[in-house]
Amino acid sequence: MFSILDGARLQTFWQRIMLWTLQHDHRKALAFLEATAPDLHQKAGTPRYAIEDALEFLTSEYLGGHVASMEMKSRLHGLFCRFAEANYLGNNYISSPLQKIIHSLLRHSDRRQAELLYDAVVAFGLKLSLYTLTQFMHKFTGIGRPDMAMDVLRRIADSSADVSSDAIQHSCIKLLRSPFPSAERYRLQSQLVTEMLETGIRPGIPMLNAMIFNAVEAGDFQTAYAIFETARIHGIRRDTITYSTLLKVALHCLDESLVKKIMLMAEEDGALPRNNQLLFCLVTTIMQIAQSSGTEDPSRLSGYQLMLQIYARYCDISPLQELGIWVNPLGNSGGPTPVSQPSPQLISVMILGYLRLCGQPLSMEQLYHRYQGFVAQNHPLIAPTAETEHLANAFLFTLGLNRATFTMCSTILRDMLVPPASTIVKVAKPTIRTWTILLRAYFFNGQRAAGERIMEMMRAKGVKPNIVTMNTIIAGYAAMQDPTAAVNAMQELELAGFEPDSFTYKGLTRVAKRDELLNALRNVAGKTDQAQEDAQATEDPTPLENGHVPSPQASRSTHDNSQGNSQEKLLEVSSQLHKQINDMVKATDLQSGHFP
Repeated sequence: MFSILDGARLQTFWQRIMLWTLQHDHRKALAFLEATAPDLHQKAGTPRYAIEDALEFLTSEYLGGHVASMEMKSRLHGLFCRFAEANYLGNNYISSPLQKIIHSLLRHSDRRQAELLYDAVVAFGLKLSLYTLTQFMHKFTGIGRPDMAMDVLRRIADSSADVSSDAIQHSCIKLLRSPFPSAERYRLQSQLVTEMLETGIRPGIPMLNAMIFNAVEAGDFQTAYAIFETARIHGIRRDTITYSTLLKVALHCLDESLVKKIMLMAEEDGALPRNNQLLFCLVTTIMQIAQSSGTEDPSRLSGYQLMLQIYARYCDISPLQELGIWVNPLGNSGGPTPVSQPSPQLISVMILGYLRLCGQPLSMEQLYHRYQGFVAQNHPLIAPTAETEHLANAFLFTLGLNRATFTMCSTILRDMLVPPASTIVKVAKPTIRTWTILLRAYFFNGQRAAGERIMEMMRAKGVKPNIVTMNTIIAGYAAMQDPTAAVNAMQELELAGFEPDSFTYKGLTRVAKRDELLNALRNVAGKTDQAQEDAQATEDPTPLENGHVPSPQASRSTHDNSQGNSQEKLLEVSSQLHKQINDMVKATDLQSGHFP
C-alpha cells in the first residue's frame, strides 16, 4: 500500500497511523515503526525528529519501569541500528532524542548487547555527548570489559573534552577499583593507570587515592608512598581518605614514626585539628601497632601513652580524666591548643585502647562501673558511646577472660537489655557478636550451666547463631572434656547450614583424649545412619501395601549407602583432626596425643 502513495500523502498517512498506534496499541506501533522507519526519511521526507520521537517513546515505554523481555530488547536494538545506519551514517551530529535512546538501550542492555551497541555507534561514526560516553565507560567497567572502557576514554580524549574533569576522573576511579581477578588485579590496575596518563589525564586527589589504595592492597607500599609524595610535591591537597589509606602502610610496617609524620603532614594540609575521623584513624593505628607486641611488652603501655599524646594535641582531655583513663602521655604534645570536642567514636577507641593495652582486670571492673554511671547520667560526650555495642563487647571480652571478673558479664548484659530508666540515649542491644563473647566467657571459665542459659536466652529471643558462635560452643564443650556435647554441637552447626572449618576442628582438638572424641564421632554417625533408615522406612510403602517383599540385596544396598556416607564424614573429620593435631604438635613441640 505504501508503494502507491507519493511523498506528501505517504508522510501524512504514516503520521496518522503512527499517532493512532502509539495511543492505542504499542506493539502495533513498534511493528509499524520497524516496517517503515529505517528509510522513511529518504522516501517521504518525514522529519527525522518525528521518527526519533516515536522511537524514544517506545523505548521508554518498554524499558522504563519494568523488565523487558530479551526479544523486546533485541527488537529495539535492531530498530535503532537500522535507523541510525540509514539516516546518520558518517554524521558528526546526532539529535538529543537519539542520545536518549542510546542511553536507555545501554542502561537496560546485557553484556553482549552493550558491546554490539557500542560497535554500531563506532561503525556509524556517531558523535555522542560526553554524558553518553561516560555512561558507556561505566557500563563496560561494570561488565568486566576494561579494554572497551579505555577505548571510550580515548575517544573522549580525541573529542578535545577535558579528560581531567571530575566526571571523567570519577569514571576512571570506578575502573581502577573494578573487581579484577585477584591474581592479575594489580598488574591490570597499573596498566590502566599508564594508559589513563597517556590520554592526558591529570589525576586529582580522589584518583590518586584510588591509586594509593590499589598499591596498599597489593602490598606495594613503596609505590603507595611515592604517589603520596608526588601529590605533596605538586601541591595537591591530600584528604582524609589519603591519610587513612597511608596509615595502612604504617600499620603493616608497625611504624609509629610514620604515624607521627602523617599527623604532621595532615596538620600542614589543614586536615587537623578539626577532623575527628582522621584523628580516630591515627589513634586506632597506634593501638593496633601496640597490640602486635606481646601482652607483657612495655611498648603496649607506651602505645597507649602515644594515643593520649595525639589525642591531647587536638581534643579536650576532660572526658578521659573523668573516666580515670588519663595517664601521663609520652612527653609534651607540642601541638596547637586543643579546639575539638571528641566524637563518641574517638572516646570509644580511647577507652578500647586502655582496655587492651594497659589495664589490670580489677581496674577494668571499676572503669566499667564509672563508665556506666556516666551513661546513666547522660554525660554529653560519654553517654553517646553506648549507642553502639562496641564498648560493651570490649568490656565483656576483657572482663570475661579473667576468673576474678567474669561474673561482671551478667551485669553488662543486664545494662544492655534493661538500661537505667534515667538514660536518654538509645543503648545498643546485644548483637550476635555480644552473645558469642558471652558464651566464650562462660565456657572459658568452666561455667557450663551459665553458658547453656545464654544459649536458651538466644533461642528465646530468636537470635540465630552464626558459625563463629557455633565454633565457640564446640570449643567450649571440648575444653570442658565433653566430646559428646562438642560433637553434637558440630552436628547442630551442619544442620544450621554451615560447613565445619579449620576453627571447628581446632576447637575439637581441645579434647585431651582422642579416642573418646573419635568414639563420640562414631556414635553420632551411627545415630545419623539409624535416622536415615527410619526416614526411608517412613517414606517408602510397606511390603504389605506394595504387595511384595523387597529383596535383601536392595535393603542392604540402601543401608550400605547410608553407612558409606556417614563413614566418609567420619573419615573427613578424623583427617581434619589429625591435621590440626599434627600442626599443634609441631607448633608446641608436644608429643602426639597430649593437648594444651
